[in-house]
Amino acid sequence: MRHSPPSTAPSPPRLAVVRKDAASSCGDAGALPEDAASLRHDVGALPDDATWARYRDNLARHLIGLARELQSRLLQSLTEQGYTGLRPTFGPLLALVARQGRAPGVLATQLATSPQAASQLVRLAEDAGYLERRVDPADRRVRLVVPTGRGRALIADGLAFLRRWEARDRDVLGATTQAGLLEALEGVARALAPESATERVEPTAGGASIGLLPIIAVRIQRELMDATIARGHPGLKMSFGQILPLIGAGGARIHEIARLQQVSRQAISATALDLEAQGYLRRVPDTRDGRGVVLELTDRGLRLIRDSVASLDDLEARLIGPLGRDVFAQLEASARTLYRTMRLEEEIFAGDDGDARPAAQEARSTANATSERDLRRLATRLRRQLGDRDAMRLAALLEGRPADELDVPRSHPCSPSEADSAESLFRSNVR
Repeated sequence: MRHSPPSTAPSPPRLAVVRKDAASSCGDAGALPEDAASLRHDVGALPDDATWARYRDNLARHLIGLARELQSRLLQSLTEQGYTGLRPTFGPLLALVARQGRAPGVLATQLATSPQAASQLVRLAEDAGYLERRVDPADRRVRLVVPTGRGRALIADGLAFLRRWEARDRDVLGATTQAGLLEALEGVARALAPESATERVEPTAGGASIGLLPIIAVRIQRELMDATIARGHPGLKMSFGQILPLIGAGGARIHEIARLQQVSRQAISATALDLEAQGYLRRVPDTRDGRGVVLELTDRGLRLIRDSVASLDDLEARLIGPLGRDVFAQLEASARTLYRTMRLEEEIFAGDDGDARPAAQEARSTANATSERDLRRLATRLRRQLGDRDAMRLAALLEGRPADELDVPRSHPCSPSEADSAESLFRSNVR
């Protein structure tokens, strides 16, 4: 499968996971470390074009975006197979206990979260029937978290999905490059292993596997969040990671973020209110829809972008050491190619023109205009909502062909050519 070589256009680090004790230890989470108003006059605090470019295109953004898409598609596939009560957060948890039971405290460390949050997640998986706790034969004072029979079936079906996903990546990257990607991910997982971890996390499949990606994403989020807190942003919270990485120079809409993160609009709106209270965001009228609003970065938010990019630089330097520059460069290129092939976060950043300032919103289309970008966004949204099979069926119906003629394997990610075909059919019929 041919595709154009990756360009050098840039992407943002994800500020997503932070230990609750790290945030609370810095004092009042709502207090500003300095007068936010003074930042309006601090020209050096505002990111320049190069910083925005780096924010838009970097390894952390690509790996986390790919992990989120992988978990979303996996969840959809398993739900179609009859599994109920699933949550995206079950993925890393099940990956950690797939090959051996682990104590809740160990899980908290590996998941980069608090013991309370890890225990709550385990209880949710227990309530859904996928995990249980058993006495550790080596130390009867310890109870290990292990899969139930249904949990083992879930993991087996999940592994089958991962093999299909890896086959799709192989079609895009080529066998040699894809094998290098999986080996590099193992190296990243080792490099980012928590210092307090006493045991190595084996890939779920027992070898180099894309199943490591969600665990790596969690660790990257923690690293970036902690590093950015240390740069003068003590009020950052774990939940902020659902919003901040998805605010581009032109802002973002609540419903778009909610759709990407697979949470309710109410949840995103509540988190946005917290970010507004801390001075990172403001709401402005949506020029495309007079009834809506756009979340826009304030000057303090812009400084946060600058500081997060500095944290990203430090993280990448840390990875280059153990991986080597050549392996790191290939990992960057492969992750970027997959991210762009899947058009991840395209609907959020389609309006950005690379200008560094939120004021650069004059390029937004008028409210009633049906533009190429709007159709592309709608096609992307429908693919996500319907799934690959039903999206192709819809394209066939719009073209006037019987949908039953399509032979699209259920639960298999569509190839870029199939996605392009579905999108072009959709656009031609909508017009």
